[in-house]
Amino acid sequence: MTESTIPSLERLLVALLVGILVGLERERAEARKERPLFAGIRTFPLIALAGAIPMLLPAPTGLALLVTTSIAIGVVAVVSYVRSSAEGKIGATTEIAALATFLLGALAGVGQLTVAAAAGVAIAVLLAAKPPLERFSKALTTEEVSAALELAVITVIVLPLLPDRGYGPWNALNPREIWVVVVLVSGLSFVGFVAMRVLGARRGMAVTSAVGGLVSSTAVTISMAERSHVPTVRPAAASATVLASAIMCVRIAVLVGLVNPEILPALLPILAVMAVWGGVVAWVMGRGHGRTTSEDGTITNPFSLRAALTFAAVYAVVLLGVRAAEVYLGARGIYLVSALSATVSVDAPTVALARLGGGDPGWAGPAAAIGVVAVANTLVKLGIAVVYGEGTFRTQVGAALGVMALLGGLAGLGVLTRF
Repeated sequence: MTESTIPSLERLLVALLVGILVGLERERAEARKERPLFAGIRTFPLIALAGAIPMLLPAPTGLALLVTTSIAIGVVAVVSYVRSSAEGKIGATTEIAALATFLLGALAGVGQLTVAAAAGVAIAVLLAAKPPLERFSKALTTEEVSAALELAVITVIVLPLLPDRGYGPWNALNPREIWVVVVLVSGLSFVGFVAMRVLGARRGMAVTSAVGGLVSSTAVTISMAERSHVPTVRPAAASATVLASAIMCVRIAVLVGLVNPEILPALLPILAVMAVWGGVVAWVMGRGHGRTTSEDGTITNPFSLRAALTFAAVYAVVLLGVRAAEVYLGARGIYLVSALSATVSVDAPTVALARLGGGDPGWAGPAAAIGVVAVANTLVKLGIAVVYGEGTFRTQVGAALGVMALLGGLAGLGVLTRF
């Protein structure tokens, strides 16, 4: 076996595995429909190999063979679709999957093994996820579809057009960077919303609120406080509220990790102690109440163009506030701005502090300031629970969030003394 043979075998192997993966999913899907297979566990690997083999041959011969093979497979796919349509079975998913598998085989044949393998996995997952995707598409309203398109517009069209330079006092306002944060936060919120839609409200308050915590733990708290007026759902509502606040800490860690991961070693002790306490308390509260369902969901679609513009304005104000506090008031001023900003938004001050917090040893100052954001926002939700909640919901959530805030504050002090 020559050295040139080994790469060729690797390419053929990847093409074969991609074909087997897609073919396995199609075999099971078509078997459930109880109809004859166009292609299954054996045919799809052959289709992938048919795409890979021509790419291993010299250019003129290989290209001619690739074109000829692609035409042949296309004709077979068209014939299969026509026959299925004649039998009243509309749908071309398997035929299109076959063409995609052929192209992935060709991609593996030219040596793009990682791309071909990743795309093959993505296609198999997409095919297998048909039931939840169909439920999700049917559950979406016209307004939510419009919101998804608006999110795509601000990401693909608006972002590239913005100037990448600083404006205003201290050149603190960079339109491109501000809009990147808007896209980041909006995208993260929308992903949480999509997950909630796919899971469905009937999966229980705990699951819905855990995902809702990725969107807005404050909104979850308000929703659960309103539901606490029904005595039978108070324990589950209290558990869901505390769990959403614990998930908020995970959200903050994700945002900081995306913006400035150097802060994480100093920040994680603060967020971890809050998240672990919240998770444990939520689990204890929710035992025996996990099957309580939610008919109306926890939160609506969090994204709109107006919300994005509002967040951009809030974020710009926080940027200026943090920079002004840093220049005129020092560290104490930054903590004050962090606490005040957390009453309006967690995301804006978190990202602002991650970007502008400075590079002191161990990043202790920025980490403690972001910890102040988490603690202050937790106290805000404690107030919401006490004011709007009812009965045991008030005492349980108030005590849980109070201890969570206390632990976060002590951990923040520990970070300042340690780093």
